Amino acid sequence: MAKVLKTIFLALLFILGITFSMENTGPVALRYYFGLETPPMPLFLLVLFSILLGICLAGIGFLLDERSLRRSVREKERRIAALQEEARSHREPEAPGLRAEG
Repeated sequence: MAKVLKTIFLALLFILGITFSMENTGPVALRYYFGLETPPMPLFLLVLFSILLGICLAGIGFLLDERSLRRSVREKERRIAALQEEARSHREPEAPGLRAEG
């Protein structure tokens, strides 16, 4: 059922994007500081490029975050291995002649 709802949602989103593109074909020029200006382009392209730029920036942020988390996991795994080795050395039985008889 969730797969059907997802497909319907994506189809509606696609239709919305197509109709938005068809309704907003007028040229728009973006003006920046110091007299900088983009060449005129249709509004829907400007919106599409903005969305794609946002997706790319979010992806880069995700990759940087993932890299940081992987580094942290590797450090924690090394620490766990060192603590396990230390615990193993403390659990080794004493020499047979040194045992206290009970």
